[in-house]
Amino acid sequence: MLLPIRLLRDRWPAPVEKRLERFVWADTSVITRPEVTPEQFREAMSAIHVGGTIKITSADRHPEPDALLTESLDTSELVIADVGASDGSTSLDLIRKLQGFKGFVISDLFLGISWARKGRRTVFFDPAGTPILLVGHRFIAWPSISRVVRLLVAPAVRSVAKQEHRPVTLLNPEVVAAIAADPRITTREHDVFTTWPEPKPDVIKIANLLRRLYFSDEQISTALRAVHSSIAPGGHLLIVDNSREPGMPPRGGLYRRTETGFELVRETPHRPEIGELVLAVDASRA
Repeated sequence: MLLPIRLLRDRWPAPVEKRLERFVWADTSVITRPEVTPEQFREAMSAIHVGGTIKITSADRHPEPDALLTESLDTSELVIADVGASDGSTSLDLIRKLQGFKGFVISDLFLGISWARKGRRTVFFDPAGTPILLVGHRFIAWPSISRVVRLLVAPAVRSVAKQEHRPVTLLNPEVVAAIAADPRITTREHDVFTTWPEPKPDVIKIANLLRRLYFSDEQISTALRAVHSSIAPGGHLLIVDNSREPGMPPRGGLYRRTETGFELVRETPHRPEIGELVLAVDASRA
């Protein structure tokens, strides 16, 4: 994003919004409202930049990769962890496809942030209190990813920041309802670069997190060694990525944890972006 400022939808004349369609975004402040719909929430997540990654999500985003898991393993007695699950929509998709499971953990480094509002302006803050997003009446801006934008919106941010800060979950309303209805579904804040505490899950799914868009190969390999240490012996890793290549379907790979690394179980016709890095993991370096 060259200049992280965008127009807000339904706040400009229709011809302007049509002409500049790719620069027109939904009002992210809807996630602070109790009447927000699951679809509105998912759309709003694409504006949340926190911890160096983007909360992009959608429903039914990983059908082919998820099938690698559901068709290859009997999950009825397994604990599955979805790491980097964003708003949990794709976790819920997978849960609905499983014939059974012992436990399902929806995990992300950021499951909640905070917000404050003054007049027509809403500012979102990361857990450290850093302003990451300003939603005004006509514009939306990301001060956390641009020094120029940070300077431009600083007066507005300072004014709003003086108001009461309130927490907001980054979990989709459908996911919140599912957690309330099923005690097997839980959440955990977790950093993919650290080892999962005991008890270890039997399966870890990582979708669109360990990407070259965000990390170097060395960083991804470091994270994969931590993931290896996080999976129960004999367990499995499911890697998923939604490629930006035109016409490329979602890619995935299912890998079995061994003592020294990972071995291939199944992959989609197109290998995931980091498939070679997964198979090259040397657990002795962990």
